[in-house]
Amino acid sequence: MIKTIFATILTAILAFGTLAQTPPQTPPPPPPPPESETQKPPETPPATTTEPAAEPEPAPQTPPEPPPAPVPEPAAKPQPGPTVLSDAASASYERRESLPTINLYLPEGQASVRLRKLIKNVLFESQIDYEFVNGDISTFLRYKYYARNYTYRIGVFDSIEFPDVTSSSKKEFERVRGGLLLIGLPRDYNNRYFFLLQDDRLTFGTDRPDNRKNNIYVKVGYQFGTQFDERMNAIVGEQRGRITPVLTAFREIGPQKTGLAAAITQGGEIATGDYTYTKFEAEGLRRFDITSTSFIFSRLHVGSFLARNSVDTPPPLRDRDGDGIPDPTPQWELYQIPQYELFRIGGREALKSIKSNDDSIGTHELHLTNEYFFPIFRNRDYRIGSLYWNTLYAITYLGAGTVGFKPNELVKGKRAVVDAGIGTESALTFRDYDIYFSVIYAKAVRKPEGIEEGNGFRFSIRTVR
Repeated sequence: MIKTIFATILTAILAFGTLAQTPPQTPPPPPPPPESETQKPPETPPATTTEPAAEPEPAPQTPPEPPPAPVPEPAAKPQPGPTVLSDAASASYERRESLPTINLYLPEGQASVRLRKLIKNVLFESQIDYEFVNGDISTFLRYKYYARNYTYRIGVFDSIEFPDVTSSSKKEFERVRGGLLLIGLPRDYNNRYFFLLQDDRLTFGTDRPDNRKNNIYVKVGYQFGTQFDERMNAIVGEQRGRITPVLTAFREIGPQKTGLAAAITQGGEIATGDYTYTKFEAEGLRRFDITSTSFIFSRLHVGSFLARNSVDTPPPLRDRDGDGIPDPTPQWELYQIPQYELFRIGGREALKSIKSNDDSIGTHELHLTNEYFFPIFRNRDYRIGSLYWNTLYAITYLGAGTVGFKPNELVKGKRAVVDAGIGTESALTFRDYDIYFSVIYAKAVRKPEGIEEGNGFRFSIRTVR
């Protein structure tokens, strides 16, 4: 009898352990009825010795197994959260990835179309920039790999530019081809380090000091704060083929409200390189909240060539504008520096009202811009056909700066440029796209005689998926 009770307790314990390890399912059926006397195993006869009877030990055999658990009906078992997109979400994601992003710049008449595809840890990107007024065209191919502690990008590009259709320039074209390797080392969310190795091949359709030369250089950069600001990304990384908005898009600035980028570039006459120079460039960004919905973006940019070489023989005077009279040699041709590496005080990324030409560039530059954003409406959903108008900001702008080929020219008051303007920025939605439309009108308040004022209006249309 004792053996029977022990076997029953052991059976119950094993059955309970089996059920405890089984995932929650349909409740099992009630246990079977108790065994009848005829089903009980025979009892062991009592011992005949005079010594106290010891407790009987279980027979050395495998204890009876618990009854098999009932097979549950097919049911959805609890599963961990999916590690990949569902079929519906995946199809939507693939469709969005196959759609290009478009940026349009006016009055330059330039359009940029990007098509990118992310496959696991690798981003493949192709881009075409086309200026439909002058016929300028640039193509870019990029391969970017994302590792745990670093990223690297391999890119190649080919850019060709023609003179403005409204100018009397006799030059035929300017072409730059090259490749680069950009390595990024993010330390945390706010701090990132970069290393760039690039080779540019310069070819021009006219006689220029830098015709048929190579510019091989390395760059070491540091970036703090927002990683989505295209201007700062250009300072520490790739300069070409990027977004150049006319205003600072407030949606891309992180909650830290501060950004900083600084880099040192060293060109060398190694391998096929033809230039030796040392370039320093830095820019700081700060957002100041005036109210809960209005704010000011201030950007301070400074650049200087710490080392540079002058040309051995100044280029001869020649007729540059086709009027039959020899023109003075631009200052930038007196230095062994590619023209595109010089600093510019005018354009979308500097003073908005100043034209970017040979008179507004230099080896030393300093400028400050301020953009005040005041909301007309925010987070609305006004429908205009297939468009949904979400946000509209009014903007006032004020900028000041100076540029030159000598450090002391930056502190001369007569070289200072001041401009101001008004504008607006809107956020709209069209199907899978967010559309940012920016426009500004800027006018020079003060400028030296040699620096020309450009077109007052600048537009920017940018799509984001």
